[in-house]
Amino acid sequence: AGQVLGLLGANGAGKTTTLRLCYGFLQPDAGVIRIAGIDRRSNPESASRQVGVCTQDDTFDTDFTVRDNLEQVGRYFRPRPLALKAKVSALLEQFGLDRYADAKPDTLSGGYRRRLMLARALVHEPQLLFLDEPTSGLDPQARLEVWELVDTLRREGLGIVLTTHYMDEAERLSDELLVLSEGRT
Repeated sequence: AGQVLGLLGANGAGKTTTLRLCYGFLQPDAGVIRIAGIDRRSNPESASRQVGVCTQDDTFDTDFTVRDNLEQVGRYFRPRPLALKAKVSALLEQFGLDRYADAKPDTLSGGYRRRLMLARALVHEPQLLFLDEPTSGLDPQARLEVWELVDTLRREGLGIVLTTHYMDEAERLSDELLVLSEGRT
């Protein structure tokens, strides 16, 4: 809680694969993955409830507004987050998305789309956030804004696992750092 674990490595080093294993998109061939002490294989729903995921690619629904994207994600979780509409309004404000609440995500700039992805990963109030190359493809200003959001989330006590291939980003954001090469540290 309140720390950022950085996974640094070149493209193909295994950063994204590691995250996909941890958040349940892929199943391990061997071993055990525990999220907040919960065995992912034996109790996948409970483990998933503990994590928020912000993938490299935008995965929001372009048919919904920014607000609707956040509300819809909140409806996926059981039990549903308490006071979902209030939580969504708070996230819109926290991430500077309130003025775009009724806009479609594909009309947003890259930096604001990334903010939406981050907010979406937090709707259900996870204990751990997986950020997979969160600033890839962003301009320098948007990149700094994402860094500031990560710092804020850390100060609020969220645990974060961040993948990046940018050394300056890893140095700036990570409390601890693992360097991956061919899937190994």
